[in-house]
Amino acid sequence: MSHNYRLWLFSLVGLFLLALTACGGGSAAPTAVPTTEPTQAVALPTRTPRPTVAPARPTATPRPSPTTAGQSGQLALVEIGSLKTYDHPSGVFKIDVPNNWTLQDNSSREELLLIWTDPTGNGAILVNIFEDSRSYSDSQLAKLLTDFLEERFGQQPDFSYDDARPQSDGSQLVVWSYTATAGNNIQTTMLGNSFVEQRGDKVSILTTLVPEEQFETLVSQTDKIINTYRINPSAAIGGGSNTPAAGGTVLAPVQVGRLRTFNHPSGVFQIDIPENWSLTDNSRPGELILVWNDPSNNAAIIVDILEDSTVYSDDQLVDKMVSFLQSSFGNQPDFFYENPKPQSDGSILIVWGFTATASNNVQASMLGNSFIEQRGNKLSVLTTLVPAEQFDALVSRTDEIINTYRIYPDLRVP
Repeated sequence: MSHNYRLWLFSLVGLFLLALTACGGGSAAPTAVPTTEPTQAVALPTRTPRPTVAPARPTATPRPSPTTAGQSGQLALVEIGSLKTYDHPSGVFKIDVPNNWTLQDNSSREELLLIWTDPTGNGAILVNIFEDSRSYSDSQLAKLLTDFLEERFGQQPDFSYDDARPQSDGSQLVVWSYTATAGNNIQTTMLGNSFVEQRGDKVSILTTLVPEEQFETLVSQTDKIINTYRINPSAAIGGGSNTPAAGGTVLAPVQVGRLRTFNHPSGVFQIDIPENWSLTDNSRPGELILVWNDPSNNAAIIVDILEDSTVYSDDQLVDKMVSFLQSSFGNQPDFFYENPKPQSDGSILIVWGFTATASNNVQASMLGNSFIEQRGNKLSVLTTLVPAEQFDALVSRTDEIINTYRIYPDLRVP
């Protein structure tokens, strides 16, 4: 049997703290292809689980300590609104989540993967559940979890994790961390608490992720959320198995539905987006950051617009874009970027890429096309990100999307 695998593009790694310092849109077609071809690997690591009841507050935070680079600003405080119960439609789990957090559902027929992010983009809750009739020991569950963390975050700067700690409800807690870069080059340590457990044939991971410097402030609220988590082992995830035609491991194809015009409520921009793609809005005052992901979670469209009255030359815009790509993705395997290509509409295209890891350790080359431009006092970046192996099949659709992008510089970014 073959499997279609998905990338975790929402990426607690990059898009949480992503804030572009310059942005762009454009109308010319991207032409470059990546220098590295995707390779495929190994068999599915069974997913990491999560907790259901009383979590133990970590006694040891990970080794890296938060630092700030540059002179400006503090990291925005994670915003936790009043809690509201979320019941998954399958009945497999429920959890209380802040009513002001945004849900991104990247589930498949065999696996639930739901991610909530706070309005600042600096905090997250992740629920991941899959079915497995095998019975795992505590040490095997802990190994599943640490393998999962290494696979997803092992390439991040200063990644580390502590030994698993058994919890009173039978789950295992692993505290882990890495260093992330916010939009104005502030370095911060992100602190994750992941609980793995098995309930009947359900294996689960529940994760909270917050800036380490805010952990003590937030711990009573995150503990409250964790303690509401309940798994119903008698409910079924449903859908059966995924069985594409050929044997072997393949990356799930990006699904581009019919286009529908998205008009931002501020009026600052509009763009046509596939109607089957999900939106995560990580905007903050003075900057719009919107990310759309396709149902397979293997592709993204990112719009970032901020106000800046400085008039930049083309060379300065390129420098801003390159600095951003290097600080955000430079630690990714096989990261590269190509020379800038001026476009006929005045924007500048930079083609870039890196190697990403899909859910069972399948390696895939990702190809990004970022258009940076200045329109009046608006700096903009429009980015498409797709698997390199699917670029040629998708280019006519992504070009169609890119060509619908419009900025209205006379209107204000809220």
